[in-house]
Amino acid sequence: MLIISIRTRYLDDQINSVLRQERNTDQQQLVIVGAGLDARVFRMQSLLNSTGTTTFEIDFPNMLVAKREIFAASGFSYKDIMSKERGYTVRHVESDLTVPNLWREELIRQGFDPSQRTVWLIEGFTGYLTNPELDIFLKTLTKLSAQSSVLLSTWIESDSPTKTSMHRSFANDPSSIVEPFGWSEIDVQSVHSAGDRMGRKGGSDHFTMSCHEKKM
Repeated sequence: MLIISIRTRYLDDQINSVLRQERNTDQQQLVIVGAGLDARVFRMQSLLNSTGTTTFEIDFPNMLVAKREIFAASGFSYKDIMSKERGYTVRHVESDLTVPNLWREELIRQGFDPSQRTVWLIEGFTGYLTNPELDIFLKTLTKLSAQSSVLLSTWIESDSPTKTSMHRSFANDPSSIVEPFGWSEIDVQSVHSAGDRMGRKGGSDHFTMSCHEKKM
């Protein structure tokens, strides 16, 4: 699907740019929220290893169990990248993201360090939370974020013709949602405009991608 491929390319480029910044000399962390079947820990393994990045994938326990089985059956084993000998470069955080205390405590238990700069990847997730749930989620996430952490998010607009009954919150202006929590805009683009820059025509104007940095 064109929308997904443009969105993925945009986020990959942002992750690559942020993790390779020269100022990043300390431990780096990438948190993939609602990880599902996201394959970045394998697709971007060279980048993550070379930049000393520990990746945390958060999702429901049954989802992460199924994910490990599905990837193993396809020849991609989590055992190697989650082993003690490899320094636990990838860790699974089994939790319910709608329960703030639960996922926050489990994330820290798995080795997440709130004092270190973090890249938060929130792809295809925000629209499934109610507005109050989204506010609580962002508040919790912000408290866990050191200064200069980066928030990468995707959003669905209220007038999107593809919205479904499962979508419960919308954003025509992502910055107006995250800036009150202390995040400053670096870049906001529609899938359509990003696709144009990539030479891929036909992306939707009703889906937005954003990059924000914590300044406060």
